Amino acid sequence: MAGGFGYVRGGGFEQFTRDARIAMIYEGTNGIQALDLVGRKLAQDGGKAMLSFFDLIREETRNGTVDARLAAEFHAPLKQAARHLQAATGVFLERGMKTPEEALSGAHDFLRLFGHVCMGLMWARMARAALAGGDRAFLEAKLVTGRHYMRWALPETALHLARIEAGAETVMALDAEAF
Repeated sequence: MAGGFGYVRGGGFEQFTRDARIAMIYEGTNGIQALDLVGRKLAQDGGKAMLSFFDLIREETRNGTVDARLAAEFHAPLKQAARHLQAATGVFLERGMKTPEEALSGAHDFLRLFGHVCMGLMWARMARAALAGGDRAFLEAKLVTGRHYMRWALPETALHLARIEAGAETVMALDAEAF
């Protein structure tokens, strides 16, 4: 019997086993990255990296003022999502540095919120490039896809912010013995 038996066949039970195993690895990695982002990276060098990221968003949204479609469909939602990220950052800097439970309870949501804002920035950049011209069919499909992201996925930043603002009280309410 070779190593990996039960994991290498193409379908059936083996596929479920592989999917279940990789989900645990992904979740662990995401959790570690979220804790590292909140616990170390956020305040590193006085928050210089976060300030630089917000500068990128401000620069991108200034670029779009020449095209009303870009401003309305991409930059306005990006600015709103960036405000959510700024508010969440403030919560962590205010509460999370004093109380570790506050940082830990919202770390996953902060990672997701940050990821959505990053994707929103990328979609705004792609939309600006698409509006500049080129292969019309390809670029129109890019704009449609970007609009979908901005309208359907990016608003999730409000949910993540609400969870972060809710704090650690209910997350930490049960004693370890209750589990």
